[in-house]
Amino acid sequence: MAGKGRSFGISYLLLLGSVFIWALNYIVRQILLKEFSPFFLSALSLTVVSCIFVAAAFMTKSIVSVTRKEMALLLLSATVGLIANQIFLYKGLQMTSATNASLIFTMSPLMTAGLAALFLKETVTWRMIAGCLIALAGLYQALNMTGIKLQIGDWMILGATFTFSCNLIFVRMLSQRLSPFLITAYSFAVSFLLYDPFVFLFTEMQWHHSFSIWVLAIVSILVAQGLTNVMWNKGMETVGAARAAIVLNLQPMMTILLEFILLGHIVTGKQIFGVSLVFAGVLLGTMPGSFYKQKNMNQPELPSNRNIEA
Repeated sequence: MAGKGRSFGISYLLLLGSVFIWALNYIVRQILLKEFSPFFLSALSLTVVSCIFVAAAFMTKSIVSVTRKEMALLLLSATVGLIANQIFLYKGLQMTSATNASLIFTMSPLMTAGLAALFLKETVTWRMIAGCLIALAGLYQALNMTGIKLQIGDWMILGATFTFSCNLIFVRMLSQRLSPFLITAYSFAVSFLLYDPFVFLFTEMQWHHSFSIWVLAIVSILVAQGLTNVMWNKGMETVGAARAAIVLNLQPMMTILLEFILLGHIVTGKQIFGVSLVFAGVLLGTMPGSFYKQKNMNQPELPSNRNIEA
């Protein structure tokens, strides 16, 4: 039991680390999109990650053959989860605010939970649904939103959210035999082979940028898209796709915190209240059922109480 709890703890640390890096990368993307076009930046991302990870796979002799089913899943992961996701994300960030993008992205847990229940037969508990709803309510407060008017940029971010959720399902299915490292290497390599020829043929290449911008772009790609993919996939192996996606609700909260630290944005009482709701929702949705059962067992049971099992 202790070993299982430690495994869950490490997995959630990996997921939280990934979300923190993604939150920071929102700020970095805003800088990079002033220098690069969305299509070029997405192609650059896929190229750099695929080359590094495939080379590392060869050096470590970890390359393994894949079955037809796995190849089909890799094609889906590459086209839907990476190529389409990159296009939707970068185009959307050009046409809507980071606030709207962060808020819309929190729909991923609900989308993933539904997809996981449909395709992976994962159990969606009342705590997970309630946690998502509480966290979403908190995000409306924390982000000072009174509603979302979906313009074309917002629809783009919604598309990025849905394709991200789909990719979580593809990765979960692939992880039955392949390691998170190999899934990342293979899926990025396939997307690179499919997408780069299109970009080189139909878009304008952009090479004339300062050295610092190129360093920022490469580091952002390797860390925020390469390393975090492995971290996220590894964490999701233990906790499941639906619970892992709930942790994504922390991303807008982390973005607010980073904007306060890096850009000096003022944090209001309304935002603090919203952040508290986000924490409550995430904890409710991500805690294993055994945590609540053990807590109930350690307390005297009153005759009028009934334990509700998820």
